[in-house]
Amino acid sequence: MHAIQSYFILYLKIMVTDKIPFLWTIGLPLVLALAYGTQNDFTYADFLSFIPLFWGYIILSTYLNGIGLQLARMRERGLMKTYIMISGDKLSCILAMILVQVVFAAVSLVFFTVTVSLVTGFFSFQLIGLSLLVLLGSLPLAFASTLLTLVPFKISSMATLANIVMYPLFLVSTRQSEQWFSYLNPFYTIRQLSFEILHFFKDLDVSVDGLTLLLALILYLLSGLFAIKRFNLLSILTR
Repeated sequence: MHAIQSYFILYLKIMVTDKIPFLWTIGLPLVLALAYGTQNDFTYADFLSFIPLFWGYIILSTYLNGIGLQLARMRERGLMKTYIMISGDKLSCILAMILVQVVFAAVSLVFFTVTVSLVTGFFSFQLIGLSLLVLLGSLPLAFASTLLTLVPFKISSMATLANIVMYPLFLVSTRQSEQWFSYLNPFYTIRQLSFEILHFFKDLDVSVDGLTLLLALILYLLSGLFAIKRFNLLSILTR
């Protein structure tokens, strides 16, 4: 527990000093949401169907860049080996990074939700709470992001490719139908998770296969735990 706390403080200090991830994660969805949302005469139901798309982008962008790619980057630079040799605990190092990025995603979600809901006239504290509930429900995807550490590519190439692939997956998720294979798209999974939560608390008129959603989240969690277990301190490319 002490090791997790120490790593958490270390990663938090690093995150606070780097403003670029915040601008990248929150800037694009905020611009798109405001540009699109202010040009449409939304009903409240329309707004509730609209905002989860951007919650998903913020959450997955944080997990992708802040956990999966960051772990691969630190390993390539030899930092992971140094940190873990000091503490002797790989799991604490990884869990602390996940916790820091969850905090970062929470701050981003609150900022985004407050801004967009105020501009569109649908502000409520409950909506902020629901965005954080979606974040908690998406934790299996945080663990699944560690699968990137198993990919034998240079971090520069992998980061570029992963961020490019994000946009088609984001767009595709808005048009996917309720099929089991749709949950292979993490954007779709978070969208359906958001709809399920909004349906329960806000009576949003949507249809979600709750069992398939639950199974998908379990599989994402198991795949992440597998990746953490297989995580190697030495670079895949140089060892």
